[in-house]
Amino acid sequence: MLRETLEILRCPYCGGRLELVESLHHRADRDQIEEGILGCHCCIFPVVAGIPVLHLQPGAVEARGHVEQGRPDLALRVMAGVSDPAQAEIFERAAASERSTFRELVEALGPGFEGGYFLYRFSDPTFIVAEAVVRALGRVVLAGRTRALDVCGGSGHLTRALLGLSSPAPVLADLFFPKIWLARRFTVPGCEAVCCDGNAPLPFARGVFGLAMCSDAFQYIWTKRQFIDEMTRVVDREAGAVLISHTHNQLTWSASHGQPLSPTGYRDLFETLDPRIFGEASLFEDVVAGGPLDLSRRDTPEVVDRDPALTIVAPAAGVAPAVWRAHAIDPPGAPRGAGTARGRWRINPLYASSTHTDGVRLRLAFPTADYEDEYGACRRYLPEEAAIDRAGLAALEAGVLSPSLAVLAAQRVVLELPEGYY
Repeated sequence: MLRETLEILRCPYCGGRLELVESLHHRADRDQIEEGILGCHCCIFPVVAGIPVLHLQPGAVEARGHVEQGRPDLALRVMAGVSDPAQAEIFERAAASERSTFRELVEALGPGFEGGYFLYRFSDPTFIVAEAVVRALGRVVLAGRTRALDVCGGSGHLTRALLGLSSPAPVLADLFFPKIWLARRFTVPGCEAVCCDGNAPLPFARGVFGLAMCSDAFQYIWTKRQFIDEMTRVVDREAGAVLISHTHNQLTWSASHGQPLSPTGYRDLFETLDPRIFGEASLFEDVVAGGPLDLSRRDTPEVVDRDPALTIVAPAAGVAPAVWRAHAIDPPGAPRGAGTARGRWRINPLYASSTHTDGVRLRLAFPTADYEDEYGACRRYLPEEAAIDRAGLAALEAGVLSPSLAVLAAQRVVLELPEGYY
């Protein structure tokens, strides 16, 4: 973590500032803190692999003890959740290798880690909608002038969409340490990661973010009123915005329901901002059509009530007119500004490939029946079969989006994936 990030961190329990406890074991230089102990008025917290762990769950307490004893390796093992010695050895060997891919490290974390979902995240229907909304809001409320926060952001796939818009780099927060550890290594290099509990007060100062967002997780937060109060507290009250994307609707069925509210219930959580609630299906149609993303629309209560997933956009009054309009959607490969982590053009991992004399042929192959049931709407843009000729393969290897590859990129058959993703 950057030392300057201490300026925006606060203890989630007493609200006090945090500082490095120099009298205890630490490894830090003038700019970075790689491991050590942070203290406030009431608690001490560990920094493990450059990530501050700002909660008091048992794993964090155990990891803190290991850091104090100068054993950061054991602290990382605990926070990664690999308690089995054999699995821990596999993980540590993979983590130590610079050649390990995202996919290999997910596998090394063991069967208890929900890795498959994240591997295919960049082309799932919930992601493409959320990415379009994030980019639209980011251009208005961030514009490279202020910072974004992604709470419950998992392995940072959506946080990646903020690079080039958030300045300084975005903050990724999640309770599950291995997810944000993977994000810093692969998905969002350069982001600041914070391990914290979304059911507790957020460990950030008031008004330090231009955008605070939570995607595909709010339905699992039990303390929803506190969560929204905290999201609105940490954003700029004059020019900031709060985004809740893909939260489930209590009035309809979904595969992993959580503890959702009705649209009326979600709206009632907001006291200082005026939210607009969209049915995700209407935004999905905008994205599949290539745009524009119409945030000027007002979905009727009937439309919202029957949609299984909802997107809630709540801008401050000062930026609302610029938010409530139609927004262009970035085409594949479009410039995204300074600080953007460009990756490599690769074949979507949802495709099985077979080599032929004229190139490769691709067939859409879902990893599990459950995945297909939940994300089968991707068939609206992912063709069942595709092909890449030899010239296209050469362009892919060279990182060039040739005209034929650009067509496949628009269909998301070809994706710009982080370096070392698979």
